[in-house]
Order: sequence, then structure tokens, then C-alpha cells
Amino acid sequence: DFLDLRLVNGNDCAGRLEVFYNGTWGSICSNRMTQLTAITVCKHLDCGDGGEIAEDFKYGRGSGPTWLDHIECTEQHSSLWQCQSDPWDPQSCDNRAEETHISCTGRKEATSPAIFAKCPNSTSCSDREKLRVIGEEDGCSGRVEIWHQGSWGTICDDTWDMADANVVCRQLGCGSAVSALSEAAFGEGTGPIWLEKVHCKGTELSLWDCPAKSLFGKNCDHKEDAAVNCSGHSSLGHLIPFLFLFHFHSDPPRRPATDSTRLSMPVILCIILGTLLCLVLAILARQTQRVRAQHR
Repeated sequence: DFLDLRLVNGNDCAGRLEVFYNGTWGSICSNRMTQLTAITVCKHLDCGDGGEIAEDFKYGRGSGPTWLDHIECTEQHSSLWQCQSDPWDPQSCDNRAEETHISCTGRKEATSPAIFAKCPNSTSCSDREKLRVIGEEDGCSGRVEIWHQGSWGTICDDTWDMADANVVCRQLGCGSAVSALSEAAFGEGTGPIWLEKVHCKGTELSLWDCPAKSLFGKNCDHKEDAAVNCSGHSSLGHLIPFLFLFHFHSDPPRRPATDSTRLSMPVILCIILGTLLCLVLAILARQTQRVRAQHR
């Protein structure tokens, strides 16, 4: 599941620190946590460049899992996901008194609609809008990026294979995958690396339906950004050759069709059903003629 971070029982920039993981909000333990980690949390939440660990526990105690412990950030980190920590564990600390309470010096500013211009209708982005590839102009081959936490980030190429690439290509409306590429084949991305160890079967309709591990720490860098090379068009196979009549075959070769020119699925289904109906009517007409001929 994708990660999220919040401060509760106070305001947006002060409270008990919780992380969303594996479908559940849980606390973060404060062992070994320094003020530098608290500052990183405040930066992550857009709550200014200053913060401190609150010692009075005035933000109450949590009731869910305690997901993380021993988080150590450095001055180079601007996001908590980049910091080192112990592995995920729902019982990272046994004592609720070890939960982390943080107070930031800044205030979260009202979100401007322009901030989300990169993801249309970001308050309710569709799965299609949360996925893109950066590389070729046709939008069907390039570095895979996903929209999360208000920014675009990449996917680590660990376990990245054709099954994963096929799901990405299908979700983008770019046909099937020609190749699953690794080691930043289309250049290194910037910003966060949101996912690693994606395990698609290849039949999923969306990348979000595939098991994956949210990246936390330094297990991957942008030299390992995953990429895809898609066929660039939706293929229905060789069983329906008549559909190619709807392509502009008189035109010279050009780059694959975009969403505005590609046949929609309802239209394709209507064509298929209409053709089958014509075949059935032709067979019935032939049989009727034979029966009439026999009666004569």
C-alpha cells in the first residue's frame, strides 16, 4: 500500500506522528529519534523548516500498530521516506510512551490549485491520471512514474518484468509491452522513488492492483528507475482482421494513435457484435433457401 504521513490530535503541523501502511494508520516510535528527524518530518508535511520532539505527550496515545522505530534522517533528507529505519513491524515498540509527538514551527499553507496542475483533477485523480511514462513523444515508452503525495515519483526496477510492463502499457492505453527496461534506460528521474518489488501477474487492469512494497530508506536510487517500451496501440489480435479497415491505411506510417484517435472499447464491442449478428443472419438465410428448394 502507498504510504502517507500525518500529525493527529493537534493540528496539521503539531501532534502525534502516524504513518499509513498496509491499509492501517499506526504510530512511529521515538527511539534514537533526533531533532533532525523531527525537522525532516516537518519539511515532509510542508510545515516549515523547523520542529522538535514534544516531550509532554499532550497529543494522546495511539491505539493501532506501531509501524516503525529507529528512524534516522540526515540533513540531505527532505522526506521521511528517504531516511533509514528498522523494517516494518506492527509491534515496533511495546510501550505507548515511546510514540513520537512532534511540534513544527511552520504552518501548512492553503493548497493552491496550481500546485496540482501536473495531475488533472488531483483531488480525485483517476488511476490513468496517476500514471505516466517519460521518454518518447507518443507517451507509450519511457520511465514509469506515479503520482502520490502531491508529486511524481519513480519505481525501482527490482523484480521489474514483462508482467509489470504489460499492466502499465494496458493502463495507459498503449497496447502490450514490447520490453520491460531497467537501470534508468530512459534517464534518471528526480524526486521520490515511491515503489519497489512490484509483482504483477500481467492480468491486472491497473498497477494499483499489483502487490508492491512502498520504498522506505536507501534500498534503491534513481539509477534503478524502471521503464517500459509499449507497442503503442491497442491490439485485438489476429482474429478480427476486419477492424483494420477503420485505420487510415491510405496515410503514410505515423506514430501510434493517441487517446483522441484510438477506437474506444464500446465502439469495438459494437463492431464485433454487429459482425457476429450479420454472420448469424446470413447462415439463417442460407438455411431458409435450402428448405424452400427441397420443398419444391
